[in-house]
Amino acid sequence: MRKDDPEPMPSRAERALQKMTSALRKECDNIRRELASTGAEDAKVRHRLGALVNAIQKEPNKYGQRGVEQLARALGFDKTLLYRHAKVAECWSSRELSELLRRKSVTGLPISFSHLQLLATVTSAKKRNDYIEAVLTEGLSVRDLKRRLAPAASKASRKQPSPPDAEHALRGLQTTLETWTDRVELLEAEVLPALDSAPPSPELRSKYEQALAQHQAFIERVSKLRTQIGAWLASGADDAQAEAQNDAGADAHATAAE
Repeated sequence: MRKDDPEPMPSRAERALQKMTSALRKECDNIRRELASTGAEDAKVRHRLGALVNAIQKEPNKYGQRGVEQLARALGFDKTLLYRHAKVAECWSSRELSELLRRKSVTGLPISFSHLQLLATVTSAKKRNDYIEAVLTEGLSVRDLKRRLAPAASKASRKQPSPPDAEHALRGLQTTLETWTDRVELLEAEVLPALDSAPPSPELRSKYEQALAQHQAFIERVSKLRTQIGAWLASGADDAQAEAQNDAGADAHATAAE
């Protein structure tokens, strides 16, 4: 550094340490060491969980069509949380995660799994690495990182959105259908026994009629979606059949020519 270069500004964490009493700084250092150890292990466990979710989606015959849902229930986690874990596992291998967790930020702690979940939403690997450096060198909290990512997300949202691919859409469809099935089962358990009671009052009847109208509108939209998916599948089957017929005709022509 040249003499005329300005001294780098201390980070927020460094400024906080400077203001502490010696007794508080000693206790803080002890806690940071414990957090650094447990934080790294927690991140590795969550990464393994995310990798398992990815494996379930890739091998449904091995793990079951509703494997993610069953895993979420067994662990008491929300499925959306598991999918965020899975996204982290897609962005960093277990070896890459271990190497990353060995690094300490200016706070004395490794990058947290919550940071990684946010960074997994960044599509560019180079930009993810740039943000990681910012987290480590500046001691960015998860909220700080979220604010820093906000302008980039806003800029990306202004671009013409690309249509989701069929595989991504299928994942969303399967997740939604699983959620609907669970909620319908809960409704059946709660609503059907109530219908065995006395006839509804006029006020209650009108509210149930409104609910039935909402139900009918919902059914119509779902039926429309079903029709569109069925038409799409049928068109693909027609194309495959036509292609197979063309191939068979070409083979027959080649055989005749021989």
